[in-house]
Amino acid sequence: MLAIGLSAGIAHADVPQMGGGMSHLLVSVFNQQVFVTFESPSMSTVELQEGSGSFEGSASVLDGTGHNSQFGWLANGFISLPPSSGVFVRLLETSPHLSVYSEFGHAPILGTDESSLVWQWGGAMTHNWYASDVMGPHHVSYEVFVGDLLGNPLEGWTSGTVDLGFIYGTDLSDRIGTRGSVSTQTIPAPGSLGVLFGLVFTGQRRR
Repeated sequence: MLAIGLSAGIAHADVPQMGGGMSHLLVSVFNQQVFVTFESPSMSTVELQEGSGSFEGSASVLDGTGHNSQFGWLANGFISLPPSSGVFVRLLETSPHLSVYSEFGHAPILGTDESSLVWQWGGAMTHNWYASDVMGPHHVSYEVFVGDLLGNPLEGWTSGTVDLGFIYGTDLSDRIGTRGSVSTQTIPAPGSLGVLFGLVFTGQRRR
């Protein structure tokens, strides 16, 4: 029994941990307008936890960084969309030292490592990873909109916005190098994105 417990503990250390309780970003669509609200407003800023050791597989992109996946996109009830459309998130502004990776597969998204500034949300609860190797405060601002299958906003629909904050230890940004994140003020037209498989999203239960 002791050997099994020790083995399980070692394996657990190789998997990145969320960093705390879930902070859901509730997405609602009503009268052709998108609303994004915090389920817990007091959790609009979270702490990047110190990375130690080596993570397995694709999670290795988080090695040596402060990281967190508490923020999770969550449908606030039913989201009914027009045919051939979807819900998209566009990067508006970000700290230059902040990276973003997909929840599963840890692919760079939302401007990280020259990825598209627009990311298609599938409607299920999704907790992407945020990471930095520069200590101090970080932030990111997003626009959430309904768009066509190429990620272009639909006419007559109003988007919503949300700002996320992060704290990572003591500010040492003048002494530590940076990763390949993107800082942007002006957003170009989005490129071609994947095709949606569902037109109606249902609210997801919390984990």
